[in-house]
Amino acid sequence: MNGRWFLAILGMMLVTQAWAAELQVQVRVDVQRGCQLVGQQRSAGVEQLGVLDFGSTARLDDPGGPLSAALMSERLPRLECNPDTPYQLRVDGGQHGGVGDVRYMAGSAEHSKPIPYRLYQDPARLIPLAVNVPISGRVPDSGSVDLPLYARIERLAEIPRVSRYSDLVKVTVTW
Repeated sequence: MNGRWFLAILGMMLVTQAWAAELQVQVRVDVQRGCQLVGQQRSAGVEQLGVLDFGSTARLDDPGGPLSAALMSERLPRLECNPDTPYQLRVDGGQHGGVGDVRYMAGSAEHSKPIPYRLYQDPARLIPLAVNVPISGRVPDSGSVDLPLYARIERLAEIPRVSRYSDLVKVTVTW
């Protein structure tokens, strides 16, 4: 009988024995290149980026130098991307055309002649933005690129007619 009890107890132990398995789970993410334009609302169509306002003046032959403007906006646009992502910025010739790095503002008054101006990518106004010529760059390690825009009207020998002069340029950022 002792042998049967032993077998019965051994059988019960085998039946109640728990089985275990160790499994591995791989966790991963693939980070791909991508960018977003920050400081601008995204919707279909062309967005208003801001205003380059030269202010008011009676003449454009001021011996004090040229008139300058910087992009005025509540939130200047910035491109945020993975570091080392290539990008391009291109500015067209505007509504009134442009050649080289010169664009033109047209007046609303009859017989007004266009006023030439230049756009720049730096506040010192040393690096012009030529018409439809892309400026290429790579996003730095910070992952952020500011997209400023500066303008200048050189001194003009001719006194312009009284009018509101304006132009509208399209800025295209690709990545």
